[in-house]
Amino acid sequence: MTIHNKKVKIEYECNLCRKTRVIYVDPTLHSEVDSKGYIEYVDLHNCEDSKLNAIILYVDKSLTVRSQVPVKLGTDASAEQISSFNIPTPQKVDFSTKKISKLKSFKAKNLKTLLINDRLRQTKFILDGSQGVEVESKSELGYIDIKAQVNKQIEQGRAKEWLSKLASILEAIILLDEEMLSYLILYLDPNLEKNPSTDEILELDLILHAKSAYPHSTLKFYSVFRRQWSNIKDSLTIDSFSSYEKVITHCIGNQHKTLLDVYQQKIAKNIAFEDFVTIVNELSQLGFLNIEKIEFITITD
Repeated sequence: MTIHNKKVKIEYECNLCRKTRVIYVDPTLHSEVDSKGYIEYVDLHNCEDSKLNAIILYVDKSLTVRSQVPVKLGTDASAEQISSFNIPTPQKVDFSTKKISKLKSFKAKNLKTLLINDRLRQTKFILDGSQGVEVESKSELGYIDIKAQVNKQIEQGRAKEWLSKLASILEAIILLDEEMLSYLILYLDPNLEKNPSTDEILELDLILHAKSAYPHSTLKFYSVFRRQWSNIKDSLTIDSFSSYEKVITHCIGNQHKTLLDVYQQKIAKNIAFEDFVTIVNELSQLGFLNIEKIEFITITD
């Protein structure tokens, strides 16, 4: 475990391809993990025979990889698989079920129920609700299956496209915090009425990364933003200089606050979450914010 630009390195050797893989994370991600607990990371990489493989990593409070489990397409990890490696077995290995919490502002107008069958995290995430028209989709590599009941007024092909985009994002996420699924359904519910645009897909990605992505800005970026406001305001979604300014200023010099930290600690009283995500995406596209996401890299000799 080493420090890299105030981040901590987590390193492991894949038991299948023998590649050394590392990721740099903020140590605060593990601050609430107890002495016997762990956080699950998913590393999807070109593995043996140059095929994509997903590895579940169980990382403890000290940021040590305690065990690793390969998840092959069409299979689920088991205690036997984990025990086959001469490394400690985490307490939780069975496929579990977790309910998606509903925020007070969630209306369930278009999204009635949701079932995410996530083989990477060995979990079924469930949103309970009333009956509608069933739509389903899966991710490109098949690790994520999603079923939803939607309002009968929603065009099924459009809803399926949203689920397909969602599945692909979930498949690529290294660290998923289930809290963000509550914000996901809040965003998805009204947007099912239209086809997903490129910006909306980016916003969906930001939501699901909100507890592991770090927004950065500088005084220089802020100065340029103020000078350029009159030229860019007509192309922006939210008609509020103060909203964009507030987001930028709270990201100046930021090192350790995630997107969700910034929102909950500084922004939530003034700006709705879905508007916050739109503002962050647009500021990022214009170059006034940098969004740092954690990622695995291969170390070569």
